Amino acid sequence: MARCIGLDLGTAYTRICTPEEGVILRRPSAAAIDSQTHEVIAVGAEARRMIGKTSEGILAYRPIKDGVVSDFEVTALMLDSYFTQKKLRSTFYKPVVLLATPYRITEVEKLAAENAVLEAGARDVPQVPAIFAAAVGAGLRVTSPQGCMVLNIGGGITEAAVISSCGIVNALSARMAGERLDVAIVSYMLNRRHLRISDSAGEALKVKIGSADPRLDRGSMTVCGLKSDEGLAAALNVSSREICEAITPSIENIARIALLTLEGVQPEISADIHNYGLMLTGGCAVIPGMAAAISRCTGLRVTVAKDPLDCVINGLNRIIRTPSLWGGELNLSGRLLGRLF
Repeated sequence: MARCIGLDLGTAYTRICTPEEGVILRRPSAAAIDSQTHEVIAVGAEARRMIGKTSEGILAYRPIKDGVVSDFEVTALMLDSYFTQKKLRSTFYKPVVLLATPYRITEVEKLAAENAVLEAGARDVPQVPAIFAAAVGAGLRVTSPQGCMVLNIGGGITEAAVISSCGIVNALSARMAGERLDVAIVSYMLNRRHLRISDSAGEALKVKIGSADPRLDRGSMTVCGLKSDEGLAAALNVSSREICEAITPSIENIARIALLTLEGVQPEISADIHNYGLMLTGGCAVIPGMAAAISRCTGLRVTVAKDPLDCVINGLNRIIRTPSLWGGELNLSGRLLGRLF
């Protein structure tokens, strides 16, 4: 008897759920391998700490880039490790994995993700758009003919979708998300403060003192790096206002994705969105002032989901339990449930 699990293979984090236990794994999408033997040395948080700090012969990096599989082999090894840790497959049974993938990806990218999960030990890999799963996990009434809208800002990709009657009316995606904010901070520090810092340092600044509203003061933080003009190590104090200034252009571009998505829908559904607003999900939704910034740029009322980081995986869990939420396209009743019970 096959088991069904949900898998959110994100740029920053990998999450796994089961209908019985809910979310059972939240680990960074990172792996460290031996370049000679291709054996896994570390995965998850330990591997992420090794990125940029490994010795010769060890490769540590994120195998998921912009929401899609960039390294098939390492992704499969990472997932194999996670499946083994949680005892999700054995010699005698393999799980059916409901996989969340970006809405606007190519068939080649879909196939790469499917093959990586199959290589890790899955029996079958039906796929659901991550943006639809996010809407379900956020508690939006996706089965209603009344239109609803969700904006999911993840680690590598931002997606916006208008949903009605268990289907996606219109959706857009762009590689403008959490990692792009980190890059913007790194560039700001180099151009304005003449300090060269790492991407991880840029991420730390975003998380600890980042704000999307210049009126919000989250204090300051000391960051270390190299002076670009002298090449010497230095430490500078950075304020939350500077981080806000660095990421504001990127946030405005993210808001434009939502506006462009609205342009392609029927007037009746567009009226629903203007009346009820949009739901904000994803890791960047927790940045203070983000909802207000998106609202200011779009003119829409913006609500942050109750559990924005886990909306996609929670949505997958609900779809496993109630396949009709995604209409009949997955044919879950024959493909999954017949093997579950």
